[in-house]
Amino acid sequence: MNILIVKLSSIGDCFLATPAIESIRKGYPGSFITWLIEDKSKDVAFLNPNVDEILVIDKKKFKFKDYLSLIRKIRKFRYDIAIDLQGVDRSAIFSFLSGAPVRYCVEYAKLGFLCNRKIIRRGMPHEHAVNFYLFLAEKSGGAKIDKPQPVLITSPEDKKFAEDFLKNSFENIENKIFIGINPTGTWKTKRWPVKYFIEISRRLLDFFGDNARIIIFGGKGEEYLSDEILQALNGKNAASAVGKTTLKQAKELLSKMDYFITPDSGLMHVAASIDSLKTIALFGPTDPNLTGPVGKNFTVLRDNLICIPCFKKECPLNKVDDKNLTECVLCMKRITPDSVFDIIKNDYLIKNERYFNIRA
Repeated sequence: MNILIVKLSSIGDCFLATPAIESIRKGYPGSFITWLIEDKSKDVAFLNPNVDEILVIDKKKFKFKDYLSLIRKIRKFRYDIAIDLQGVDRSAIFSFLSGAPVRYCVEYAKLGFLCNRKIIRRGMPHEHAVNFYLFLAEKSGGAKIDKPQPVLITSPEDKKFAEDFLKNSFENIENKIFIGINPTGTWKTKRWPVKYFIEISRRLLDFFGDNARIIIFGGKGEEYLSDEILQALNGKNAASAVGKTTLKQAKELLSKMDYFITPDSGLMHVAASIDSLKTIALFGPTDPNLTGPVGKNFTVLRDNLICIPCFKKECPLNKVDDKNLTECVLCMKRITPDSVFDIIKNDYLIKNERYFNIRA
């Protein structure tokens, strides 16, 4: 049996959908499974043991002829089932054009009339994205997953990249405390002020002394944020990985960190899956109950403004000029560097009672 899974969303959403992919694999153990995914999120699918084929859409580069070529390729697989885990116009169209005789989607999906197996959720409460995608998978014939855990498989080459990056960035990395920070984000309303990242970095470098190393994470095109931070820190015990890693390489680099400070993002979800890493997740316009970290070692910080979560990419109360890319909205500004510092300080002192007696 050939199965097409359509999930074209962001890195974080696709990462949270990996337990659903596992559910479908277990429900159809002898099937050939293809994941149709966007270029920006493709690392989530590569090396995934539950996926046999990956078809990639590059929205930035694809022209009409590229989409026609992709559709022809999809139809050659002669899919028996198409499962739309996204429920938007594009995912419904690709599901329909696949030619699969059985096409699953949630009942309120846009262009839902293009599918012929509607999954009913009427009357059910909102739930975390992991559980929502699992529900869709199970109703599409997938198996029940008791303890869902998002997965991103890396390679030995990715691990070596992380080791080499640290060795090439700092003279001494033995017995150091590595702190990752992520000032980037696709929504400007999700970002934490760059000046706050500078302040927390300075405070942590002061608290830990020469034992601390700061690594800045982020994607291509966001180097202007890391440049501002590095300049403010005078390059002292800090290095930037912004635009220098794939997602899998970033995961291996994150696995070397002791702490990671990040807004709601794909990297937040990847970091939260690493048990040895303490993740501090900063939430503003989105809801951690729906898209929060999944893992064992994280803390969520958010303000109590009555308007959150608003799920808006533009804040009607605190307009941010598109040209001022380091400015942030009110709900993110109200999460203070003090609150982040206290979490890291207390966590470290609890783990190191001897150090506590010296510095307390």
